[in-house]
Amino acid sequence: MKINIYKTSILFLIIQSLLIVLLLNNNYMKRFSFFQSSNSNFVDMAFGLLILVLNLIALVVVRYLYISGLEAERLKLTSLKHAHMVEQTRIYRQHHHDLKNHLTVVMGLLKLGKYPELNDYLESYLDTVNDALLKIETGLDEIDVLLSSKIQLAKNKDIRVELKNVASLRSSKKHVLDLVTILGNVLNNALEAVEDFDSPMRKVCISIQRDPLEYIFEISNPMLLSNISDADYFREGFSTKQEGRGQGLFIVKRLTERLDGNVSINCSDGIFKVTIEIPRHRLEEE
Repeated sequence: MKINIYKTSILFLIIQSLLIVLLLNNNYMKRFSFFQSSNSNFVDMAFGLLILVLNLIALVVVRYLYISGLEAERLKLTSLKHAHMVEQTRIYRQHHHDLKNHLTVVMGLLKLGKYPELNDYLESYLDTVNDALLKIETGLDEIDVLLSSKIQLAKNKDIRVELKNVASLRSSKKHVLDLVTILGNVLNNALEAVEDFDSPMRKVCISIQRDPLEYIFEISNPMLLSNISDADYFREGFSTKQEGRGQGLFIVKRLTERLDGNVSINCSDGIFKVTIEIPRHRLEEE
């Protein structure tokens, strides 16, 4: 449908331009009485009416394209939020499934009376849990799950994650998914940026702070030197990778500004740092 409406709008523009040229040319020739018929006034009126009708149609087309653009952006944001919700659900289900399997093994060892093996199994399981799960308490369950999943993903890829200055967060239900989308996209970019580096550079730092006025989120990772300007990172469709994955920071900037916040980038000393500042009253308002 969009392709058709774009083609239609271009066709209307071409026809409108041709009619305007013909009308102007006819008025010019009328001054010298060139190629003028007895119905020249009627022709001028017909051209004028056609141009008026095309202008009205153009207004309708522009309005349709504007509404379609807003709808496309809304669907894109909804898709991102849905993807993060699906990921959170997957994590809960995985933990539930793993716990059920472990309890089955424990029950089997108990029935067989193999207490030394049961003790070894429980110690091994607790060590695994302590190593795999990081206690994250930001005050928002959705953010806790997001950070836990990203940190676990990083561990699976042998990427070190440093989490510091974890301040307590508050957010209304209508804004928490926006915050999940913002942080999720920045973290995805950071993990993708370092996954091809050698071990010393496979590191991502996450900082969550707050002051009396704002929540401040900082995500940083090592980077290779480049001539890319800060403005390019926020351009829609821009990507330093292949496969057209250049929507992350554009979406982050759009969502943050919708919360009256600000996103800034600092590239210095081989470190790429994204700083997100969101007013506390906007995030917390019901």
